[in-house]
Amino acid sequence: MIERPSARLILLDPQDRLFLFKVHNPAVYDPADPFLDPFWVMIGGLVDPGEEYAQAAVREAREETGLIVGNVRWVWSRQRVMQWRERRVLHRERFFLGRSASTAIDTSGLDEREKSWTIDHRWWKPDELAQSTERFEPIDLAVRLQALLRDGPPKEPIVLP
Repeated sequence: MIERPSARLILLDPQDRLFLFKVHNPAVYDPADPFLDPFWVMIGGLVDPGEEYAQAAVREAREETGLIVGNVRWVWSRQRVMQWRERRVLHRERFFLGRSASTAIDTSGLDEREKSWTIDHRWWKPDELAQSTERFEPIDLAVRLQALLRDGPPKEPIVLP
C-alpha cells in the first residue's frame, strides 16, 4: 500500500469563517450515493520529499488560493486508508490552523486535475457548517471547528478517528 503524507490547512478569515473546496473524485463518483461524493474539504495536499508538514500546508494555501499564510499551528492528525486517484492509499494527515487577513481567492494555481475535481469553493461560518446537510471531511468538521474556536488550539495535536 502506498503511503501519502498530507498537510491540510484549517484556514480562517478575520470573521472565523473556514475556507473549503467542494470536490468530487470522478474515479469513485456515484450519483446514487450522496454520502460518498462530492464533499467539502480543506486546502491541502502531498508533503513533498524533504518538506515539513507545516511548510506544505502554507505552500498548498498559496498554490490553491493565492493566499499567503504564516504562523500555522498543528492541531489535529489522522491516519486512514482511502481510495485516492485510483489507488488504495494510507493517508498520514496533519491539520494546521492558519489565518488570512484577505478573503480574495485566486484558484489559478490549481493544476488541471485539481480543476477537474473542484466544483465550488467558499468561506463557511461555523454555524453554517453545523446546519448544513452537505458532506465535509472530516465528517465531524463542524463540531471540531466549534471546539477549536471555543477552546483555542490544543497543547498537543488531537488524533482524529
